[in-house]
Amino acid sequence: MVSPEEANDNNANSRETGLYNATKSIEEFSNYYELSQVKNSILNLAIQVSPIKLITKLLDDTNALALDINYQDSNGNTPLHLAVLNNRIDAVQLLLKDYRINDTILNDDMKQPIELTSENGMIELLQLERSKYIEKIANEFRIAFTQHDFAKLDEILAFQRNHELLDINGNDPETGDNVLHEFIKKNDIGMVKWILSHGGDPFIRDKKGRLPIDLVFKPNEALRQLLLESSKEQSVIDSHNPKSSGNSAPTFKGYLKKWTNFASGYKLRWFVLDSHGILSYYRSQEDTNNACRGSLNMKYALLHLDSSEKLKFEIIGKGGVRFHLMGNHPVETNRWVWSLQGAIRYSKDKDRDLQKALIENRKRLDKDLEPKASHISQRNVSYTNEASDSNFTDKKNDLISNRRENYYNDSDDEDEQDSESDSGVEFDSEQGPYAQEISVLKSRFSVELKTLKEILVNLKSTPLHTTETVEVSINTVNSLISEFTDYSNYVNKRDEQLIKSLRKQKNINELWINSIRELENELLEKTSELQTFELERRKIKKVLSKKFNISSPVINNAPDFTPKEKAVENTAEEELSKIFQGEADSEDEFFDADEFTDEEEEDHEERSDYILDKLEEEEEEEGDTFTEDNANKEENTEIHKDIEVDVQTLAERNLNETAEVATETYSNELQRAKFKHLEDEGSFLGYYEPPRTDFPLKIDSRPRVSLWGILKSMIGKDLTKIALPVAFNEPTSLLQRLTEDLEYSYLLDQAATFEDSSLRLLYISAFAASAYSSTVDRVAKPFNPLLGETFEYSRPDFGFRYIAEQVSHHPPITAMLTESPKWDYHGEASVKSGFNGRSFDVQPLGTWYLKMRPDNSAEEEVYSWKKIATSVIGIMVGSPSIDNYGDMVIVNNKTGDEAHLTFKPRGWRASQAYEMSGHIQDKDGNKRWTIGGHWNSKIYGKKVVVDNAKGDASLEDSNSSPNGVGSKFLLWQASTRPLVPFNLTDFAVTLNDPKESLKEYLSDSDSRLRPDQRAMENGYYDDADVFKREIEEMQRARRKDREERGIVYQPRFFEKANHEITNEEYWKYRDNYWNKRATKELPSSNIF
Repeated sequence: MVSPEEANDNNANSRETGLYNATKSIEEFSNYYELSQVKNSILNLAIQVSPIKLITKLLDDTNALALDINYQDSNGNTPLHLAVLNNRIDAVQLLLKDYRINDTILNDDMKQPIELTSENGMIELLQLERSKYIEKIANEFRIAFTQHDFAKLDEILAFQRNHELLDINGNDPETGDNVLHEFIKKNDIGMVKWILSHGGDPFIRDKKGRLPIDLVFKPNEALRQLLLESSKEQSVIDSHNPKSSGNSAPTFKGYLKKWTNFASGYKLRWFVLDSHGILSYYRSQEDTNNACRGSLNMKYALLHLDSSEKLKFEIIGKGGVRFHLMGNHPVETNRWVWSLQGAIRYSKDKDRDLQKALIENRKRLDKDLEPKASHISQRNVSYTNEASDSNFTDKKNDLISNRRENYYNDSDDEDEQDSESDSGVEFDSEQGPYAQEISVLKSRFSVELKTLKEILVNLKSTPLHTTETVEVSINTVNSLISEFTDYSNYVNKRDEQLIKSLRKQKNINELWINSIRELENELLEKTSELQTFELERRKIKKVLSKKFNISSPVINNAPDFTPKEKAVENTAEEELSKIFQGEADSEDEFFDADEFTDEEEEDHEERSDYILDKLEEEEEEEGDTFTEDNANKEENTEIHKDIEVDVQTLAERNLNETAEVATETYSNELQRAKFKHLEDEGSFLGYYEPPRTDFPLKIDSRPRVSLWGILKSMIGKDLTKIALPVAFNEPTSLLQRLTEDLEYSYLLDQAATFEDSSLRLLYISAFAASAYSSTVDRVAKPFNPLLGETFEYSRPDFGFRYIAEQVSHHPPITAMLTESPKWDYHGEASVKSGFNGRSFDVQPLGTWYLKMRPDNSAEEEVYSWKKIATSVIGIMVGSPSIDNYGDMVIVNNKTGDEAHLTFKPRGWRASQAYEMSGHIQDKDGNKRWTIGGHWNSKIYGKKVVVDNAKGDASLEDSNSSPNGVGSKFLLWQASTRPLVPFNLTDFAVTLNDPKESLKEYLSDSDSRLRPDQRAMENGYYDDADVFKREIEEMQRARRKDREERGIVYQPRFFEKANHEITNEEYWKYRDNYWNKRATKELPSSNIF
């Protein structure tokens, strides 16, 4: 017995053999034209419905069968078109391997094969094979150019596929030149003439915007004349980019001159019109890897031409945005005009067709949902099609009904389903499983139905019905029934697989979200445990320290303990036993303090290198720890009193020192000239009242909103473009947050006092690291500044003045400058940010500069560095925290000294949080100092000593000052935080203070005058939200007005320039704020 499957295979093989033999035998009964047409039609038919073996055999014998692999049927479709239409990936692969194939032929709809599919797999295959072919033929083309082989060049371009794919005007990605530019540079008139005669464009530009004629030297008049004649013969419609189909979007690219402003006039810019109808421009062709400088959507664009102008034209976009453009030659201008008009027309037609299609689909859907009655008549042949359609509709509805039942039944029996991986079916996620089988069956339906129709038409016109005709009809109907059954089975299987896949993906997503939350909670628990262990470790260390100091065996001559000392010892032992007893059943972990951990954190809370020197002198004079010399005790008491006074002076920076700072005698002419400049411009007018120390809001009563609930739909977006409710803000502006870099500006004053340049850099490094201490627990977002918003801040007690301005809104950029007699600090706050679902990540982009005027030098030093990354973590579990991490390199551009600092990312151990370390090296790479500690609390420095015998760097432990060789010394310590809402620092509390004495001097764009920020500081959150929306709407209206009038915004107090040392672009202060402020003549902005 033969199985049904075997019978089907035998039938298929016999059909294929018969088709092949019939193809070979046709030539016996037809003329040449009919023979060619029929044979090629058979190839087109086989491509759609036949197995790949038969197609391979036909293609292998194309010479014997005289088949045309690029034959076009009545619709203009080639075999490759039909294979793509039917999603025959196997057939497409086979055709593309044939050297005669031409994948650029257009059908009657003016479409290439690649334009007939939306399936990603098919598109990738066609693009990959085309890229391989272009790479191969372009290499041959290049060799022929190099060898001046004109015959080979003509041969290559004679093949239509090469002519379509090769662009003789294309630019070399490495040099930016094309072949015309290259041979003009070589003064090769023969090759230039050949290139121009084969489509070379005399108006093509290189990456620097130069025309071919610009590269011709004056003596070479023949070459110049050749280019001029070619320019006159150029057609306006002729373009170096087009070989695109009439049904595809026009594209174009090249240089045009764009109007910038009255000061600069027209400037050359690189423009790109892409297939999506977007016209974008860049500073140069090399700048295309960066974001464009502007763009217009052709769907909303209008082209304005002036008949009196041959070179200039204007494009008006949505919202009144205008591009005033100018070409270099009338032909070049007309090419752009033609391309832009075509793009505008194409984009608007495409949008209109899309809207029309949506309306038709909606109507068709409504119609399909209406109940239909089927009227079937067996006697009248004219009702046959209607009956067939009704039966097919009924079957389709039954199929849909069954499918729905299967879906709901499957959902009830979800546990019984096999996983997708167990089904053994691999499929493209864009198409689903069995895509190719279904596509082939669809094609067979079409062929079979057309055949049946022809038979029935012939049957109707034939008076006598032959048995052979009836048998063919019956066989055709049986084939249709069998193939439709197969089709239904494949569709059902596909739907089952897709439903399984969808349900599985949904479960995976839920599992992922729950896993991340559990992981975050576990992380918080571990962090809390580690912090507890760390506290217990410190307690044990303190107790052991007390016990050791009392019972040290080194002191042989010490008298017996007094009752008080015995009580202390007993207390220490009891405390120690409690700790050990309480931790006996727990899994403790104790960690060694790193090199820069302070061993006596409770003692001397405010220390500097000056105080450490006194402590070292005290230890040397004390000798033995328990000496009873009364003179020494009195001396120690006096030293401790001096230390307390010094600590208070250095830590609190008492505001009563204002008068002393103002009358300070600076060390050199540079410092004195700068101080005089600050005084002459009235930098401290309005600031002589002490800054506020009290915050208006006593309790943080912001409404509680789930941050994760708002942000979970914004994963992957730019942080600066995420609009959050005002409840997530703190009452400061980003301009004010930048001011907090200066909280410990005394480090820069100290740095200026040292003669050693590497020691100066050590203190500057501490200053750069101290800027991050204010970010601890500051997870609330500062208000985004409005365009043109400013903030000024002066501290007569610290001796500096600060001015910042929001100079750009898209992208957001803030420029700032701080000036002091001994230093200037300036830079820009521009960041790249994003939200990945677990954390906000912010990467600063701008360079920061410090201009130092050392006490012992008559010349200034310029330091430069980039800030490190900041991340807000713990968002999903509602416990966000700040982490700063990355590498920072600070360079002294005068001496060549460098500071290399590493801020470690937060780890599992609490002791690892906030860690930083690094070293200072001279221009020869020799390490001079090491630096380390925690950027949220204390940072230490240490001198590096080189052992002459071994040449190894080591850290000495002997006591010394920073200028000598010795043990670590304290560089910086964070101030204690006050208990105020939003976890503001003492310094931050002073920033938004609306002093009455300041109001007459402030610009009306100062952040202190923002109504939303002021309302939030006073606790009026609803009002703050309303004010925030209002001023943002005002800002959008101002932007729209500027766009409609073609005005480019210019910042008032900063301008772009190239830095004189690094040559990087930066925002330079115009030197026009403080002098106008002193005379109360600051310009009005009215942005609030």
